Amino acid sequence: MKEAQHIDTLIGIHSVFTGNLSFEGAVRIDGRFEGNIQSEQEGTLIVSEGAFIKGEVNVPNLILHGDINGDVRANQSLKIGSKGVLNGDVLYKVLSLAEGASMNGRCSRIDEVLDKDTKTKKNDEKMIKVK
Repeated sequence: MKEAQHIDTLIGIHSVFTGNLSFEGAVRIDGRFEGNIQSEQEGTLIVSEGAFIKGEVNVPNLILHGDINGDVRANQSLKIGSKGVLNGDVLYKVLSLAEGASMNGRCSRIDEVLDKDTKTKKNDEKMIKVK
């Protein structure tokens, strides 16, 4: 995934944001963010080196050079730079880790999770039919 060329929203280095964020386009966080972050369509979240997020992140694309403490879902791609730190469970479609990146938590590829859910549903259906 390429770095976003156009930033729609910037949370600056000296900013502290508390609350929930829902966005489209590209958002870059340079400061501190406490709360949940969500984007539905083609959204890209860029977490700069020195930035900190505490909360759940659910976005199509995540570029992480700072720290996240919370579960992450990246529906399209997750790129963690050499100084990036992610503490939480991760669901991803495409994952890229630079040398020195840190991930602490369970990792699952989205396709694998969907396959397991589909198999479980099929097995549940068979069990219902047997009864």
